[in-house]
This record gives sequence, structure tokens and C-alpha cells, in this order.
Amino acid sequence: MDDKQRTKVLAMVLAGVLGLGVLRPLVDDVIMGPVRDAQRNLDNATTEYEREELKQMQLLVAKEHISQGRAASLPPRISDAQWLYQIWITNLAKQCKFSQLDVNPGRTDNRRNQYLTVNVDVEAETDLEGLSRFLYLFEQAGLMHRIANLEIQSTGSQGNPRMEILLTAEGMSVAGCPDSNDVFVRAKLPQPLSATDTELTVTSAKGFPTKAPFLAQVGKEMVKVTAIDSENNGKWTVERGQEGTIAAPHTVEESVQLFPVAFGRRNVSFSDYDNFLNSSPFAKPTPPRVYKPRIASVLDKTIAPGESVKMTARAEDINEDIGVPVFALEDAVDGMAINAESGELEWTTGEDIEPKKYEGTVILTQKNNEDLRVEKTITITVKLPNDAPEITLPADAIAVLGRDFILTVAAQDDGPMANLKYSLEGDDNPEGMVFGEDGNILKWTAPRTFTPGEYPIKVKVTDGGEPAMSAVGTLTLKVMDDIAALTRFTGAVGRDGQLVAFFWNQAENKKPELRVGDWIEAADIDAELIEIAKRHIRMKDAAGIWQLKLGQNLRERVLIEPAAKPAATPAATDVVKKPVDAKTLVVADDAPAVNTPTAGDEKPAAEKTAADKAADYDKDPPSSSEE
Repeated sequence: MDDKQRTKVLAMVLAGVLGLGVLRPLVDDVIMGPVRDAQRNLDNATTEYEREELKQMQLLVAKEHISQGRAASLPPRISDAQWLYQIWITNLAKQCKFSQLDVNPGRTDNRRNQYLTVNVDVEAETDLEGLSRFLYLFEQAGLMHRIANLEIQSTGSQGNPRMEILLTAEGMSVAGCPDSNDVFVRAKLPQPLSATDTELTVTSAKGFPTKAPFLAQVGKEMVKVTAIDSENNGKWTVERGQEGTIAAPHTVEESVQLFPVAFGRRNVSFSDYDNFLNSSPFAKPTPPRVYKPRIASVLDKTIAPGESVKMTARAEDINEDIGVPVFALEDAVDGMAINAESGELEWTTGEDIEPKKYEGTVILTQKNNEDLRVEKTITITVKLPNDAPEITLPADAIAVLGRDFILTVAAQDDGPMANLKYSLEGDDNPEGMVFGEDGNILKWTAPRTFTPGEYPIKVKVTDGGEPAMSAVGTLTLKVMDDIAALTRFTGAVGRDGQLVAFFWNQAENKKPELRVGDWIEAADIDAELIEIAKRHIRMKDAAGIWQLKLGQNLRERVLIEPAAKPAATPAATDVVKKPVDAKTLVVADDAPAVNTPTAGDEKPAAEKTAADKAADYDKDPPSSSEE
């Protein structure tokens, strides 16, 4: 290439370079500027999105924490929360073999619409293993609670010393938690469980996990449910004696309560505490023994004239290394004596002794210990014997659903009758049955939802003597539907020269036929049919003579002639009761509704009794006529 051509090429290259330098700012401003702005906007939007996504995630986590907190809360009512939490803490302490246990409700704090807290104070004696197991299970439980205070006093320095503990457990219920009637879901055993059984059944599995494994407390025993019957989720295969408990037999109705393990504690086991248990930090030198000598087994007594008193005084908490205990009597009644070595005390009274209080003072001293002298006064009360009262109850009684039941209980006693106290014995009496202010009158209104049947009722009467004596009587309470309100008088008809009254038992759709002299029984009504007329019937029972209009039910009968006071002995002409069950008699379907009066049905006006005159009632038109 010659110089001319080289010059031309260099000129072209220089022109290109200069042109590119002129176009670069134009490209940066017109083309790349919007691209950079868009990138910045995208970066800002991405950052904002990530922030919002983080906030959403934090919100979801917070909601989950709130949900878990509500699920692990105590019941929302403060009284329920404290009572149920106290029961749960008590059961856990017993399960961990705490002794000298004293559990009491503590303070409460109610922050409305936020949360409430309840405290339970526990005072007990245990060892390091028992305390550690209690704290371990306390932390394992899926509950909103904590140990708010723990004080420990060790009483020994060797081995595994006993410790006196005082702790405060604080449980929480957060606002919005579901209502419940227990700390954790609970069921019962429908049948006994032996110590070797590996299968158990609960009355209801509602609320329990549907998948194994999980823990449950059966009484004071912890079991691990390892399998659930696919056809009956209330039938479980279990491993017995878990978490330091011992497999034991359990009776029917024993409590079975879920023990849910808190999230985050499922991989923790009690064996993780082995090092802590093997190197107890609570042992301290045993303080010098302080003896507090006292006299035991010497008690006040009440005896009858002619009876004897025998008891043996014992010396307790005495250092016998110093010397043997010695007993003596001071200021004692004549004839009362005590053996100085054995502590045997004896006194025999005469039949003619004056009933009153007699005293004597037992003295405890010790050989080689002149400073020891312990006194205890004994009081022997001599009084006439108190016989138990006698109670009189009917063999059975009838209570009708929806109606008041009243029973007067009769009793006799050798003391003032006004001092007798009446009560119901046992825990299975009908709810609401009580003795009223009248003392010996038993009252109850049977709810219409109560199940009819026969129920044994035990009545107890206690006198005011010292010591108080009691007697118990039993009656069978027959609770039944109000058949009387559903049994109507539907008519009468002459048959074979005798009037027959027709009734309709609507409850059982039965139609009994009764004649004069028959008995009608419906619920608590038990009366003899003494007259059948055109538009009424009359019946007689212990209360007197009753009249019932055509179409009315037995509850609508009217007492027209009250019974006179019963004579000392029954008259020879008294009618012998012939029971006829109105609920089981059957009447023909074609029986007429009313009868035609027969001759002699009406009495002359001069011969009418007060009951006859009262029953011009009979001339009123019937309220209804049914068959």
C-alpha cells in the first residue's frame, strides 16, 4: 500500500471514530435511559413485593401461633379454668408420687378481651426424681402454662434425700379460645382393666387423636396408645406403665384423659435428665435432729355406766438412746390407773356412777433426762346410752312425671323428736329430691324428661344424741307417666242387667271396661268404682268419694265427699279390694259410648245424700264423648 492509499484509510478510520464519539451520548439518552428507568422500577417493585410477602408470612405465623395458643388454653371462664387446672395439677402430682400433698387455688388475673391467668399453689414432699418427672411432664403437656415460682428445701445429704417443695403453677387462657369442660378431653372405661391387659376401650373417642401414637392418663397410670381399631376408634392397643408409672388394675368408670405433648417437645425424653439426676445439686448436710416428745394414743372417750376404758399411751419422737419413757397419772379419778412401763391405762366404772365428765392427766418423763416432762389431759364422759331412732317407710311409693311428689317420713326416738334430722343416703338419688323445711317431708317434682322405672330411695334419720345415732330405711319409688291425665270416661252401657263403664287409655290406646266394685288404677290414682250413672261415675279411695263427668280424664275428677277419719278397726262390711289394672283391660271395639239409664237410677229427693245433691253436676251436658 502506497502512502496515498494509507492516508485515505487512516482518514476513514478517524472519521469513523469521530462519528462514533458523536453518536454515543445520543444512544445513552434516547435508548438506554428508559431501559435503566424500567430496571429501577422493577427492582423497587421486587423489593416491595418481597417486603409484603415477608409481612404476609409473618402474619400467617402469628395467626398460627394464636391458633396454637387458643388450642392449648385453659377454659375461658376463670372459675372453670382454676378449678379444672387445680384438678389436673393434683392428678399429675399424685402420678409423680408426691407425698404430704396440699394443692390450693392461688391468685387470678383477668385481662378482659386479652387473656386470663390462674395460679395453683402446691406444697409437697418428694425426691429429686419425683420433682424432675413432674417438671418434665409439666413441660411436655400441650398447655399454656409455666412454673411461676419454685422453692426447694433438701432434708438430707446422702443418696436420694427427700425434699420439701413449694411451687406455683400458672395457667393461661387467651381470648377467643373455645369453650370446654376440662383441661384435656376425657372419657371413661366402660369395663374393668386388669394390670396385664394391652387393649382398652373408652366410652367415647370424640376429641382424642384418630392416629397413633399418643399418650393418655388412666387414673394415675400413663399409657401409650400404639394402635387404633379401624372399625372402632374407641378401642386401642396400649403400652402400659409409661413415664414412670406402674401398670395397675382399673375399675369401671375410671377416668381416661388425653395427654397431648407440646410441639417442639416430642423428641424430648425423661432419659435426657439422667446426668442431672445422678449429680443432685440439692443435697445438703443433714441438720441435727431436733426431738419433740409427745404422748400419743391417749384420746377422750364417751362410755355408759358400768363400761370400762382401756388404752395404751405411747411416747413418740423421743430419743430412746438417753433412756426409756416412764408414764404416770396425776389428778385422776379413783380407780383410774396406768402402767409406768407399758403405758396401759385402764378404768372400770360402776353401774351407779353419776353421768358426767371425769378427767386425769397422763405424765411422760424419761430416765436420765430430768428436763423432760410432757402432760396430756384425758376426759372420760359417762352418759346414758343413746339408742338409734326407728324409721317407718312404705315399701313403695308412686311419683308421676310432671307432678309434685310428697312423702311424710315417720320416725321414733328416745330423745326429743324435734332434734331428728332427715336426709337422703347415697349419691344416686333423683336430682332435686330434698327434705323441705318441714324436716320429715320428702319433696320432689319429677321432670317430664325423667325416665320412668323403679328407683331405690334410701332415707336416713339421725338423732341429736352424743354420739349421734342413725337409722336408714329404703323404699322403692315407682316413677311413671301420667296415665291418669290420658285416661277418659267415655260412656256406659247396660250389659246383662249391670252397668258397664268404658274408659279410653289414650297413652296406650286401650279401652278398659269396669263395673261397680272394680278398681281403676292409673298412675297414682287407685280407687274403687262405686257408682255408674248416665253422665257420671263415682269412685272411692282413701281421700273420699270422687265424681267424674262423661268425657273427662281422671285428673279432672272432683272430690264430693271427703273421707271420715278412719275407725280403730275396719267395719265388717268393708269391701275387699279387687285390683283391676286399667292399663291392661281391653274393651270391645263396638262398645257403645253411653248407656241407657235403668229403673231405680234416680233417688227420691228426700232420700238424696249430700253427695247426691252435689251431683246435680250429673245433669250438666258432658264436656266431650270419646271412645
